[in-house]
Amino acid sequence: MWFLTAKVTASMAEYRSLKTNEILFQQGDTPDNMYIVKSGQIAIFITDGSNTRVVAVAGVGELIGEVALFDHKERSAGAKAVCDSSLVVLPYDALRKQLETLPDWVKVTMRTLSDKLRDTNERILE
Repeated sequence: MWFLTAKVTASMAEYRSLKTNEILFQQGDTPDNMYIVKSGQIAIFITDGSNTRVVAVAGVGELIGEVALFDHKERSAGAKAVCDSSLVVLPYDALRKQLETLPDWVKVTMRTLSDKLRDTNERILE
């Protein structure tokens, strides 16, 4: 994963720092970026009414917010810092330009995986 971080940051060097418990994004937000955790940890959570569940914790080198890149839908989960954290910010606009160069079968596969992940998140809420 370090290779991906190095390659992407060279062309899109944007960073964001979060303090402990600071929200990165909320479930239902309109997405505009994907992130790579550079340091710290980010909790991914799903809220159903007053019930909030952490469904994953992303650590160094892991991606956050990748689902909406492929299907253009609202955030399926929220994200917040477990501890002071830093992120590499990858704007969807720049990433989509790169995706346009991929073969159609790759794009279809990515959308399919994205749909399956959203379905899984919905089942977790039930």
